[in-house]
Amino acid sequence: MALRRRLAARAGLPLLLAACGTLDAPPAEATLLATGAAAELDRATQRALDLVAAAPDDAAVLVAASRCLFQAADFRLQQATTDWLAAHPAATRAEVVAADDQIAEAVRIGIASLCTRGLELADRAAAKAPGDVHAKLHQALHVSLLAFANGPARALFAGYGPKLVAAIDAAVALDPTVEGAAPLRLSGRFRGKAPWPYGDLAAAETALARAVELAPVVVNHLFLGDVLLRRGRNGEAEAHWRAAAAAADDPSAQWSGALLRAQARARLAARP
Repeated sequence: MALRRRLAARAGLPLLLAACGTLDAPPAEATLLATGAAAELDRATQRALDLVAAAPDDAAVLVAASRCLFQAADFRLQQATTDWLAAHPAATRAEVVAADDQIAEAVRIGIASLCTRGLELADRAAAKAPGDVHAKLHQALHVSLLAFANGPARALFAGYGPKLVAAIDAAVALDPTVEGAAPLRLSGRFRGKAPWPYGDLAAAETALARAVELAPVVVNHLFLGDVLLRRGRNGEAEAHWRAAAAAADDPSAQWSGALLRAQARARLAARP
């Protein structure tokens, strides 16, 4: 035990995180109580969960509910990010691009709550229909937000990195075009933001450029612009953010579309 403490201290990791697991989040049903902008989406998500209770072995029903839970979690992330941007109009461009790192712990807990349930349903759907790309995709999507919500240290201890890579690769192999090229979008977003050994800006750009080619929707343009900025190609990044600000929603991300367009405009307005 003493050796473990010394090793953790040398690595700069808080002992509390080394000892604990992932975020302690309430059941998804307790989180689906929004009364503001998320209320309509939350009601639709609860209806999808009611269908799961009535047909617990139907893979399509499981995937539909998992999709709703991801959308509800993503909406919370994008709303909190957009709210932070509105409260910090003088943020630099780098701060704007990284604004999602600033969201409050309460929002992260809500995301973890919804994605824990969503991953459970996606896992069940994948077990019943191993070749269903939508089940594989939603496994990857939920793991990605669980890793985000828990933060780097908890995500490391929970082993989210290998799980996410495996799920992304499986979805891309099955069909990279589904849900607005979501498997490619997720691959590019993950590779573009993840630290070593998963980060790879060249691979991220390749995946996101293909996603934009297949589906020139707001979220694909936004994420490609972010990667291009990290690669030092500011003019190309701005071109994709302008495209994002004017692009249509992908149906799978329709609830967050207006928020993502606002984030694209904030990137364009921010000082370098």
